[in-house]
Amino acid sequence: MLNWYNGYSPIERNKKLQVSKRLMSKGTLSPATGPCALCGDPDVAVEYHDEDYGEPYIWTEPALFALCRNCHRDKLHKRFWRHSAWQAFIAHVRRGGYACDLKDPAIKREVSAYQQAIERGETCVLQQIRPYPRTIGTEWFANLRIDIESLVDTSARPRQ
Repeated sequence: MLNWYNGYSPIERNKKLQVSKRLMSKGTLSPATGPCALCGDPDVAVEYHDEDYGEPYIWTEPALFALCRNCHRDKLHKRFWRHSAWQAFIAHVRRGGYACDLKDPAIKREVSAYQQAIERGETCVLQQIRPYPRTIGTEWFANLRIDIESLVDTSARPRQ
């Protein structure tokens, strides 16, 4: 069973999930394809993530995004409980980092040091890994709420 997200109940979320499964089985909705809409990794398997569970359903961005499993399950959905980790990960993405880069111990240590600096209220800079193709601050994830109250707050819904 799904949890609350963006003010949508588990029942609402599950209903859209079931519709998406039916549409994919019929071939009406294509399976998710990359690159990851959060980290930008072009060479990773992706899955759908919904920001909007309202009807009528929207099957494209900005309601539905293709994310790699690491970005989706370990970063995005854990942002409510791990604020500094989320902020450090976004800084990593904005330096051209992919989620899979965190498998490299040196990169993982660097991002961890950045996270610790955030927690101490200090400034830290990450070294660029790749060119970043987006404009910082305008990305779909730039202004996502990280407060735990937004999970059940209907004002968090993208469409009011």
